[in-house]
Amino acid sequence: MRASRARAGRTYHARILCCGRMDWGDDAAGPLCAAALAERKIPAVTTSGSASELLEAWREARHVILVDALVTGARPGTLHIMRHGEPSFQPEKTRSCARGPGLAQAVRLGSSLHCLPETLVLVGVEGADFEWASTPSPEVAAAMPALVEAVAGEWQSLVPAKPRAARKGAAARRG
Repeated sequence: MRASRARAGRTYHARILCCGRMDWGDDAAGPLCAAALAERKIPAVTTSGSASELLEAWREARHVILVDALVTGARPGTLHIMRHGEPSFQPEKTRSCARGPGLAQAVRLGSSLHCLPETLVLVGVEGADFEWASTPSPEVAAAMPALVEAVAGEWQSLVPAKPRAARKGAAARRG
């Protein structure tokens, strides 16, 4: 499949995919980030981070921001921003890859099939505690505001702000 055909049916300019599970300690970073973004009216989708889910979501978007807990060996709570195509991009360090085929496998397969998004940014927080039925570690909990700000900043760089006049006109038509 050619790259142009793979992009033809995309319905979103950009998507935020927050990976993880609420019941596995620091793995909750993704879903917690999605909830915080929703409060700010920034759309985000929570996903387990399986390769099949990621590939399906990528078919629908030109630009993707992926949020996940990472295990790189850094200090817990450390924020990481990695862009596909740069040497620092390490998809195998995501927690979603620890549960089976995840981001690393999706990137390899998507590359082979020419269906990667135009931009893929991984924003993650270094985790330490991934025990079932536990809450996020204090380090990850403390890093959540910075994680949400980093994702919101990436989102703002991808989604242009609507001009004030357009917003006022839309409000007047609704009223």
